[in-house]
Amino acid sequence: MEGPYIDPDGDHRCCGICPALRLPRTDFVVFDRPSKDCPFDTQDGHRYTADRMPACVHPDKVGLEPDCIAPLYAPEQPEPLRPDRRWWRRR
Repeated sequence: MEGPYIDPDGDHRCCGICPALRLPRTDFVVFDRPSKDCPFDTQDGHRYTADRMPACVHPDKVGLEPDCIAPLYAPEQPEPLRPDRRWWRRR
């Protein structure tokens, strides 16, 4: 079995939870930044994709090009208010 992508005992700049410290390069994906597509799992302290593939979100720290580009977050715009009934009365 191939060792981790980054030597855990070496001089590295990646996060302590980075999958690159524990997995070979073929066993994790790299996103260009944190996103809803790879949420943090509070149960074990790691990030995963929807199909539970471990994810790294700091490609610059591990020296890799991102496999996945996180979609830009655009806050949902509220629907414009439409009066459902008249606020005035006819006389």
